[in-house]
Amino acid sequence: MSTLLLLAALLIVMVAGAVLISRRLQVDDEFSGGALGATIAPCVLALYLVAAAMGAVIAWENFTTAEDGIVAEAGAAQSLYWSTTALPEGEAAMVRENLRAYLTTVVEDDWPRMVAEGELSAEGDEAMAELTTSVRTLSASDSGDGLDRLTARQELGNLSDARVARSDAAGDGIPTLLLVLTAASGAVVAVMPFAMIKRGARVAYLWAAVNLLFVFATIALLFYIGDPYASALKADAEGLSAALVTFERVDSMTVTP
Repeated sequence: MSTLLLLAALLIVMVAGAVLISRRLQVDDEFSGGALGATIAPCVLALYLVAAAMGAVIAWENFTTAEDGIVAEAGAAQSLYWSTTALPEGEAAMVRENLRAYLTTVVEDDWPRMVAEGELSAEGDEAMAELTTSVRTLSASDSGDGLDRLTARQELGNLSDARVARSDAAGDGIPTLLLVLTAASGAVVAVMPFAMIKRGARVAYLWAAVNLLFVFATIALLFYIGDPYASALKADAEGLSAALVTFERVDSMTVTP
């Protein structure tokens, strides 16, 4: 809601500035081609374009990093699951059960919490602790001479690292200073054309208004992207959900009546 109010205030400032400038602060032809048109306007435009581009790049990098993190987390979960095949049956069943419980908590508790508050859930921490305990207490198998247990612990470490990375990324966004710079320079770029229009030039007013709306739309877009889990450009838990479904299906097929 606060973002919507900020954008509404910015739009009001832009429109009010355009009306005020077009009526009272118009620039004469002899000045429009001087310092204002040749130096100030291009500098402000360049500042706006650079700031907007930087914001878009940061948002895209946040998104791609989150996507890669989900792939890594799902891969670690799958590797941990299959590493239990050589373990004693009772211990393997416990690890797989805790792994399914952890993924369920990630999908059902972590994700809504990341979207709403930008942080992970306490339920997810507890599920990870239980999973860690079940892996750390594994005994060495007779067939693998301890290699199967070592593999499970390594995959658990990868899964834990992926969780930490997701915790660090939750709540990330475009830096506030960059958003302010983009909004301020964009407001000038949107309003300045109205100062150089001769009275009665309706077509010029139309295109100046189109420019204002376009600049405002790009600024608004930056305000709604950036957070890799809670913005318009966001990563979802589909990969983890798919892994969980696979685990449940395999376990259901291996249960003997």
